Amino acid sequence: MTTFDYTSDYFWRLALAHDPRILTQMELHPGLNCGLYRCKYCFGHGQALNAGPYLTGEEFEAIAASLGELRPTVIISGIATDPLTHPDIASILGSFRRRGFPVGLYTKGHNLDASVREALVEGPGECFVTISLDAGNAVDYERVHNIAPTRNSEMAYAASFENILGNIRALSALKREVKPDLKLRASILVFEEMAQPGKLAEAVDLLQDDVDLIRVAIAQDRNDGQRLETLPQNREKLLSRFVEEFEGNPKVRILTNSHTPTRSTAFSRCVVQRTQVTIDKSGNVFPCPQVALAPYRNLCMGNVREMPLPDILVSAKRKAMFGLDVDTELKCRICDRKDEAINAAVGGHFEAFNTASPPAREAPARMVAEPVAEPIFFRPR
Repeated sequence: MTTFDYTSDYFWRLALAHDPRILTQMELHPGLNCGLYRCKYCFGHGQALNAGPYLTGEEFEAIAASLGELRPTVIISGIATDPLTHPDIASILGSFRRRGFPVGLYTKGHNLDASVREALVEGPGECFVTISLDAGNAVDYERVHNIAPTRNSEMAYAASFENILGNIRALSALKREVKPDLKLRASILVFEEMAQPGKLAEAVDLLQDDVDLIRVAIAQDRNDGQRLETLPQNREKLLSRFVEEFEGNPKVRILTNSHTPTRSTAFSRCVVQRTQVTIDKSGNVFPCPQVALAPYRNLCMGNVREMPLPDILVSAKRKAMFGLDVDTELKCRICDRKDEAINAAVGGHFEAFNTASPPAREAPARMVAEPVAEPIFFRPR
């Protein structure tokens, strides 16, 4: 006898009832490049961005204003770029912070200058900043991030461990003075360097006085099955050692399963796209951050330069995508961990009803797929 999955069915029906005009999350990818960073573990590195001039600070201001009273969480990040490489990034941050949007910033931190720090503490509402450090000293930092050589002393200093640490400490001081509720986090991906005894403790000692949380994880294998040679070999044993070493330290969180994605196939429809969008540097609107790149151009719902965001949210193309099969029509089973967990939560609905189709009342117009290059694989965040 099959046990009916009430929880899964409940969330599936909640998703169907959701008003497409109401976003719970909007992700922005304003970055133009990654500066001198050539991280071998960044599986978006070298991938083609969508062509087109980048949105200006004024255009991001218009996006913020177009949402009216809606206040989705705004994630400012990048799948193939660092968001702080946009020349108007302080203005972009300010457009959302002033209006009280919950804002989350994910960055290497090399351009976290005074204007950016001031924008982050401006206005009411939740704000959290995660800086990817991945090392505890200058030598390891340069090696892990494969920093490109340059004669430009300003760029070289910006990408230095010394500068990143200084930016973290400066933001920490400003947070304590102006916005104590800002959450400042450091992220450390563990490679062979950090796996050596004492290396993680070195990084924790440098950071723990200035951040609220230090998140430690081992990078995931590539979605195409390739494995970085610099990843620790016995990952489970290493993580267990870290858990024991930092037990009782409230600022250190060891993620013990982030390197083993499930790649769930339990769902055939994407539920998450009903409540979120991602906007790339050129104004193209996509259902999620993993596909906001040229190989998935066919999943673009529109461009904010050509149509206001509120109109794109209720457009026929977006609604049609709600009903498309992930494998055969969207062709994008590369969810990040958050999206996969949410989509998998409704898998029981499909299993119970032995169908991959949404109820007839949805009946979206069929989207005609545009030609698309062979998909490129990316690391889930």
